[in-house]
Amino acid sequence: MAGVATLIPLAKIWHDSVESKQAFSNRERELTISQDLPDGVHFFEGIVLTKQNDKLKLFSAKCTHLGCYIDKLENEQLVCPCHGSRYNLDGNPILGPAVNSLRELDFQLYEKNENVSIRFII
Repeated sequence: MAGVATLIPLAKIWHDSVESKQAFSNRERELTISQDLPDGVHFFEGIVLTKQNDKLKLFSAKCTHLGCYIDKLENEQLVCPCHGSRYNLDGNPILGPAVNSLRELDFQLYEKNENVSIRFII
């Protein structure tokens, strides 16, 4: 019975740690970009933004294989620097080891002076 008693405090620590990570990972963020941001792919801290004819898409830059952050575009493909997974510009995997799509983020746009503010949850 002593073994179970020692596990209870550890379970509490683990539970609190998981809640803390979930709260941290589901936080609202804001990204401010210029209204004249050119079309193409743009990398920001943990985010991939694609812009084509005023249509924006926002993705988490976290590779779905092991969580490395994608920060490179090569031949119109998003490339993970760790294990070489490649995604198309819609976030779908085209070369493994990743098999799942990048997480597309919902966002809201707000005009802010000569800039645009993008609010999203990651």
